[in-house]
Amino acid sequence: MLAPVGWRLAFSRQDSAKVTAGRREGPQLAPRGAAPAARAMSLCTFALLLLLLPDAAPYVLTFPEPGHGLRRQKRDWVIPPISCPENERGPFPKQLVQIKSNKDKETKVFYSITGQGADTPPVGVFIIERETGWLEVTKPLDREKIDKYVLFSHAVAANGQPVEDPMEIIITVMDQNDNRPVFTEAVFHGTVAEGAEPGTPVLQVLATDADDAVSSSNGVVVYSILRQTPDQPQPHMFAISSSTGVISVAAAGLVAQAVPEYTLEIQAADMEGYGLQATATVLIKVQAEGMSETVNGSLTTHVLNTVTGLPAAGLVIRLAQLQEPGLQWTELGQRWTDEDGRCLPLLARGQAKAGTYKLRFETAAYWQGQGHTSFYPFVEVVFTITDPAQKLHIPLLISPYSYTTYRGS
Repeated sequence: MLAPVGWRLAFSRQDSAKVTAGRREGPQLAPRGAAPAARAMSLCTFALLLLLLPDAAPYVLTFPEPGHGLRRQKRDWVIPPISCPENERGPFPKQLVQIKSNKDKETKVFYSITGQGADTPPVGVFIIERETGWLEVTKPLDREKIDKYVLFSHAVAANGQPVEDPMEIIITVMDQNDNRPVFTEAVFHGTVAEGAEPGTPVLQVLATDADDAVSSSNGVVVYSILRQTPDQPQPHMFAISSSTGVISVAAAGLVAQAVPEYTLEIQAADMEGYGLQATATVLIKVQAEGMSETVNGSLTTHVLNTVTGLPAAGLVIRLAQLQEPGLQWTELGQRWTDEDGRCLPLLARGQAKAGTYKLRFETAAYWQGQGHTSFYPFVEVVFTITDPAQKLHIPLLISPYSYTTYRGS
């Protein structure tokens, strides 16, 4: 004998969505003391029972009611999310799913919905036909604004009394590749010592993409170098990590007197390199040997690992300045600390100007490489330069759970 039924959802045939039932951990849909086989009634058995129902149509999910020896709690059975693509052209309103209660065989049932997109902002994105129970979307959706809607469906009799408990319906907005990658800077700056060996990191670029990078490749960005100017002594002096954006020396032969600066045109493409694209420029200065610029710049730093008492090598440092318009942080350059915990000057002699600056030390990646977890994902030191002619040295002492900085000389 089949158990009585309550809510059921019928999907529009024009959609390709399928509904499957998933079990959450918790009480089983079976009476206490039942045999193991009965307690472990499979989804396949349940689906078969649905097909045996006289009024069961394709794409119908029926939920059992309490009673008749069956124990049912609110979260025993979970309705899978309903997927709706973003940027659809319509026509609208478009049917998504039909909500039905078997109580409509006993009395006239009227349907309504509540939740975000129904009766709370943005109001009216979803509506339901009061008598038929068809849930409809009224306009194109934008996943980058709202990626999921949680609605509750209600069923009442003509006298206004509920005939079913409210049912949660989750509508997931499916992503389309409608956003290009965006570089955080139009022009990136880096410095490398002449004679640097292949593999020496120079700087890291970053592009973001508003599309989905978790369940699709729409927001997965891949980096590449399009062009190097000049192409001396060879056209591939630098390489870029396709996944991290780290630019490093690819070939020996960097000589400041021959080529004091390189210009790279770089690209970020989503969909793992096959989608929408964006470009940016990288300026890399080659620092000549024997200039003692590691000490003699107008802004320098060094980093000490207080856990080991040794210099912190391979730590990324970014310098930014607070600039108009709107007092925004503008990145001026990046450095990587060497084996002595030092780097080329963040500002060379004569380059400093009065203003507010920020040093950002990427401590999380450094500590991860040391086998530690950092409490601070990064350390930012904001300071002002009032006398551009005065040399400024800002050391940093770090551990996974603390840091100290001061003005040095």
